Amino acid sequence: MSETIGRGLDAFDHAILRLLQQDNKTSQRIIAETVGLSTPAVQRRIARMEEDGVIQANIAVIDPASVGQPITAIVESRLRDDSSLVMDRAKRYFADVAEVQQCYFVSGGVSFIIVMIARDIAHFERLVRLHFADHDDIQTYRTLIVLDRVKVGLSLPF
Repeated sequence: MSETIGRGLDAFDHAILRLLQQDNKTSQRIIAETVGLSTPAVQRRIARMEEDGVIQANIAVIDPASVGQPITAIVESRLRDDSSLVMDRAKRYFADVAEVQQCYFVSGGVSFIIVMIARDIAHFERLVRLHFADHDDIQTYRTLIVLDRVKVGLSLPF
């Protein structure tokens, strides 16, 4: 099980990552027993993957509706121009908006795909006005309200 697979990760690392993606609170002892390594070896591998940026964060995935943010929307936006100054300014701007859950700088006719949450439609309208309609760097935008969260997750297939 020691074959190296991309970025210096081997099959043991992938097995560890699979378990952590299912539940990052799984004890290192249980992970070690499951993948067939010692607990110290699992601890070293996890620490290395954190240092190397393979594991970027240990977070809790929260249902937005359960904390009063039941509206999820996807916003496609196009910048007024493609200069580096405008692109970088928009990236910094959207990274700092609390309601923006995910933001992707993309190619193909739009500049950003943004996933946002809101308390209700009135709140969402205020967010759209503030961050898109009245934003000098945004040329056009289109909003899509999510009707059902069919699959939500950040797990990578290994």
